[in-house]
Amino acid sequence: MAELALTAALFLLPCVAILERCAADGSLFALHPALNAVAMLVCLPGALQTMLQRKDEANHAKRVWLTKLHLLLNLSAGVLVAVAGLAVFVAKRGAGDEHLTTPHSWAALVTGMFFALNVFQGLLLTFEGAKANWQWKDETHVLTGVLIYIGGVTTMLYGLHTSSWGAQNFTPERQFQLTVLIIAAHVALLGKSLVLQRREDSVQVKVAKVA
Repeated sequence: MAELALTAALFLLPCVAILERCAADGSLFALHPALNAVAMLVCLPGALQTMLQRKDEANHAKRVWLTKLHLLLNLSAGVLVAVAGLAVFVAKRGAGDEHLTTPHSWAALVTGMFFALNVFQGLLLTFEGAKANWQWKDETHVLTGVLIYIGGVTTMLYGLHTSSWGAQNFTPERQFQLTVLIIAAHVALLGKSLVLQRREDSVQVKVAKVA
């Protein structure tokens, strides 16, 4: 429980800091970092955490509930990111600025496309039969999800450091502090995921040897 609280704090501290600056800004453009912060620092980490909890859950009903929560959080993140993209599109259009002119913009677009495809694959694997299957396993889905997760975080941090909004609302020192917190939070969560995956693989190998 203490470990979970610490990890949550690592995510929530930078999220609150970004949301505070977005609220102070009050512009349409500020919706972009605000919604992305909630998606990348609340929804997606929460979605990954549900899968980590499911690994240690023996109760079938709770495992299904955690899987549904995983889907809900991912869909929520997708909606937030899409609205964030729409907000920056409208804001730039109103200001007469060009679109997709920075590496951040293109990275976000590509990451978003792969994210949508991965969610779509998950939906297909869940609902391809006559009855919904909430207990499937697919290593490609997991690996792709992790890579998209890392790509999304990297894109977010790149935008924080290179965008004019980031420079106007955060000092270099605060940008560095936020970056350290965000990286520490994601490394802790992904590290836990890798440890649990190795443990699961080790158990499967032992079972196979016994069989």
